[in-house]
Order: sequence, then C-alpha cells, then structure tokens
Amino acid sequence: MEMIDNTKKYFESQLPDEKVILLIRRHFLAILPHVVMASLVYFVGLLLVFVMPVFVPFVTTGPAFNIYILLVSLMFFFNTAYLFHSWVLHYLHVGILTDDHLVEVNQSGLFARKVSQMSLDKIQDVSASQRGMVNTMFNLGTVDIQTAGEAPNFILEFIPDPNAISQKIMQIEEAYCERVGIKGDGLRTNANVTDRVVQGVGNGSSPQAQTNQAVYAPPTIEYPADEN
Repeated sequence: MEMIDNTKKYFESQLPDEKVILLIRRHFLAILPHVVMASLVYFVGLLLVFVMPVFVPFVTTGPAFNIYILLVSLMFFFNTAYLFHSWVLHYLHVGILTDDHLVEVNQSGLFARKVSQMSLDKIQDVSASQRGMVNTMFNLGTVDIQTAGEAPNFILEFIPDPNAISQKIMQIEEAYCERVGIKGDGLRTNANVTDRVVQGVGNGSSPQAQTNQAVYAPPTIEYPADEN
C-alpha cells in the first residue's frame, strides 16, 4: 500500500485539517496491454536496425540510408511517447479516501483532468466484484460506490484487494457519520426535528410532512357534559 504523507496536499479542495486515509490506484495489469504493444514495436524496431540491413543491403548506402534511419527513429520516438502517455494516465488516475470526502481524479489526457468529490454521508452502499480468472488470481476487481440523490456513482476498476478497500470505505464512512452526528436512518442526532439528511423516510411520506405532524399536532377539544 502506498505511503500517505499528510503534510502534502493531494487535491485542490482538500481542507487544511483533512486527513488522507487511502490512495486507491489501479493495478499494473491495467496498463499491461499498452506495455505489451509498445514492447512489440520496440522489438520490430530492433529487427529493422540489426536484421534488415543484412537482407536488404541497399538501405545502408546512399540517400536510402538517411530515409531509413529517419523512419526508424520516428518509430522509436512515437512509440516511446505512446508508452509515456499511457503511464501518465495510469499513474495519475487515482481514488482518494479522506476522513471527510471520497475523491476520484480521472486523468483522461496529459492536459485533461476531471476531479469528482463527494461527502462521505452521500455514500449509500459499497460493493466489490471480481470477474474472470486473471482478476481472481491477482485479487483484482471493481469497487462500486452507490451514492444518494442525483450524484453519479463512483466506479473504481482494476483495484487490488477490492474487498478490503470496500470494507475500509464503509468503516471510514461510519466513523464520519458518527463524528458529525448522523444516524443510520438519515437523522442528525445533534439537530432539531427539521434538520434531516435528504433521504426518503420509511413510511413513504415526505420529510416535510413528517415534520409538520410532529410540530403541528391537532388540538384536543373538550365538550361540556349535558346537564339533563
């Protein structure tokens, strides 16, 4: 697991006293297809440098030699750039779990980044799944974080030990709710009857209706007894 330096700021909106709990990075296998493809191109390039001149001698003499060297050099250059680009996108795509928020940094390009952030009390459910022989062998999987309201779900793929990660997220979420005074039913324990987390109530009525019933109870009317 990657070491956490809490003197470092990991995202722009991180609060001064906000503590980073986990840095969730994708496994190296997520970038393996790109590495294999780049390795094949390098292998072809080595064949062109050391083997091709033996069977086609004219590429080593005259103007053809300059063109040949230029083409092989460009192939190595663009292949290296492709490999570097793939590694940067892989490394900078990270999930950050703090004691207040869950943040996903999606690096979609060298100069394109999207940061999604939500408070821990928005988490409704966290599930982990593993599919396929490779994921089972290397203990990889997907962590799906279900959110409340219209907020989009967080889906973290190619995560090492997804079951442990999902359990850790739920543990930190429960600690956060306890710290700020939120019960499991969505009510704040340190607030009045009108202070609720925006969630549905169990009997199907709206929170406002529940509040009105609690605050504005109908008065009791007593009628005088009949003297006859």
